[in-house]
Amino acid sequence: MTILPRHKDVAKSRLNLRNPWHLLATGFGSGLSPVVPGTMGSLAAIPFWYLMTFLPWQLYSLVVMFGICIGVYLCHQTAKDMGVHDHGSIVWDEFIGMWITLMALPTTDWQWVAAGFVIFRILDIVETLADPLV
Repeated sequence: MTILPRHKDVAKSRLNLRNPWHLLATGFGSGLSPVVPGTMGSLAAIPFWYLMTFLPWQLYSLVVMFGICIGVYLCHQTAKDMGVHDHGSIVWDEFIGMWITLMALPTTDWQWVAAGFVIFRILDIVETLADPLV
């Protein structure tokens, strides 16, 4: 669905970061960035990923699966509250995507994290560009 810029502002004005669903869906507000909200959401996911690296991999996996399950509801509810479908400020999918991407890293060295971030963003952008073709 194409949204005119004016409508995006109206949709954003319907967000309430005191609502826990909206807060999570917008990546704790990172998706509200006026430029590249998906990239900001991906960056905001990294500190949470780092904390998750201290968990056993089984628990890490459960956290990701729980994030996917709860994310379906919270993103749907937030989009419904905003009155639009898949608004750019909804970046919970970037959080989950980064956690899955970074889960595969052999180490937490910043070079690996940067590589994972860049690869994830490239693939996410390509997927977004290909979406209208479907």
